[in-house]
Amino acid sequence: MTSSVSPDFPSVDKERDPDAPKDTPVINEKTSSRSGASSTQEETEGGFAAWSTVVAAWIMQFCTSGYVNAFGVYQDFYTRGYLPSSSASTISWIGSTNNLLVFGGGLIFGRLFDAGYFRSMLVGGSILFIFCLFMISISQQDHWYQLFLAQGIGLGIAQGLLYLPSLAIIGHHFEKKRTLVMGIVASGAAVGGIIHPIMLNQLFEGRVGFHNGVRVSAAMNGMLLIIAIFISLQKGAGTRKEEPSSSSESERPKIKKWYQFFGEPAYCTAVIGNFLFFLGGYYPLFYLQLSGITHGVDKTLVFYSIAIMNAANLPGRLIPNHLASRLGVHNQMIVAASICGALAIAFIGMHNAAGMVVIAIIYGFASGAYVSLLGAMLAGLSPNLQEMGSRMGTCFACGGFATFIGPPIMGALLGTTNYKWLRPSLFSGCCVLVGVVFMIIARHFKIRDVERKRLEDLDREPVEKTPKSRRIV
Repeated sequence: MTSSVSPDFPSVDKERDPDAPKDTPVINEKTSSRSGASSTQEETEGGFAAWSTVVAAWIMQFCTSGYVNAFGVYQDFYTRGYLPSSSASTISWIGSTNNLLVFGGGLIFGRLFDAGYFRSMLVGGSILFIFCLFMISISQQDHWYQLFLAQGIGLGIAQGLLYLPSLAIIGHHFEKKRTLVMGIVASGAAVGGIIHPIMLNQLFEGRVGFHNGVRVSAAMNGMLLIIAIFISLQKGAGTRKEEPSSSSESERPKIKKWYQFFGEPAYCTAVIGNFLFFLGGYYPLFYLQLSGITHGVDKTLVFYSIAIMNAANLPGRLIPNHLASRLGVHNQMIVAASICGALAIAFIGMHNAAGMVVIAIIYGFASGAYVSLLGAMLAGLSPNLQEMGSRMGTCFACGGFATFIGPPIMGALLGTTNYKWLRPSLFSGCCVLVGVVFMIIARHFKIRDVERKRLEDLDREPVEKTPKSRRIV
């Protein structure tokens, strides 16, 4: 990857490399128009309020995205007997509807967060989350609509109320460490994706059974969310702030409507790329366990396949975030998505335990890297801190719609009895790889925008007073 300018986190101060060429792009990171915002960010960088909220956000990720990552267990259990009258495609509508509301609801949830309803969303989402799990536990066998209402719609809304705020709140507490901290928070989803599948498989297939197993899961998640409610602090998060009185009206940042974001080429192409990634990217997560069973892989190993994928997901969510300042957020996302697309196509050749484990590990790491860096990329595309929730929500809404239609399409391509793995594998891989093309285009627009901003800053201030830094996108 060639290095270039990256504006993802413009508040980090670095000196120009003395060996760098004179024409190396630089960014004025302390312009007068952002002085008020910079001082506010310095005040909220770290501290007890910030780190206790990080723990709460980690728990929220564990209970939301971590549980979404365990849907493959439900998909397999429902397909093999609990919903005998429903096809794999019909059953996948439960999980895809859940995904639609978790991510797609961000269009509404992001606005609520920006309006200052973080704590209300946390409490309300937690209550609804536990209620819906208990509704799943009293569902009747072969009654698809009951699971669709409780797990697809109800649980999706609850998880959506928790998911986006758990990421957006980090941007209000951290600036210099934002990428790393977002990776730490996102690791909660990976840990949840390890624990939830193992626990659910053991409960469903053991003496506890499906109904009591879901109740055990509800009790565990309920206790964790109560802890999150008590330790999350709202200092500097989810509240609208007035600009310093010394700023003139013309200098105050103008907050855009969600549809106006698409007038920015970098943001628009990034959202399209993310849409295509989510359209095909959930294929291994939904169908890995079913594929292993139909290909005769040992049942015990198959039940751990999703947990193995999410175990690899954990370092994938931490290591790339740590290396973001060196390798660039956009660069790593492009590589990670390319690997995911290639492995989705390689899914065609998975016929034994070794192939299943290899795909689970590599895909888990790459998809974890992509998802954990997504929040940091969107934060870098948010010039106004008060738009961060809305920008994330809009992107997640588009991605949510992709996860809504993607799994059922792949389920239909797979078939009902004689599974044809070639068709959904090609569909998944092609969607993701076309998404990579749009991510590369988004990176190009981002570099162009930063260079334009740099020249504008140089025109406003003397060159000798401009702090300089080198960036990698």
